[in-house]
Amino acid sequence: MRIRAAKLEELAPKVRERALSPRQLAALQREEEIRKAFARLRSDEDIVAIELDPADKVPTMRAAVKRVIAAHRPDVNMAIRGRTIYVSTAQLPGGRGRKPKAG
Repeated sequence: MRIRAAKLEELAPKVRERALSPRQLAALQREEEIRKAFARLRSDEDIVAIELDPADKVPTMRAAVKRVIAAHRPDVNMAIRGRTIYVSTAQLPGGRGRKPKAG
C-alpha cells in the first residue's frame, strides 16, 4: 500500500471530446449553408429561395431554417411553397413571421 498527497485536479472528471456523428455533421453543414444564404439579405427587397433536393425533407429543412432564424437573424421571415423555402427581411405574402409594426 502507498499513501500520498493528492491534488484536487485529480478528482475532476476528464472531458472526453467525441467525434460528431455523420448526422450531426450534416446538420452543421446545412445550418452553415443557410447562414450563408441569409448573408445575401441586405434589404427588404432581397428574397432568397432555398430549393430542396429530392432527398431533403421539408419538415427537416423548415426546422433547420427556423433554428438559424432564431439564433442569428430574428428579423427574417419565411414562406414555403412546394419544395422551396423563401426567406426575406420583408413580410412575405402568405408567409409566417413577424407582424408588421402598427401605426
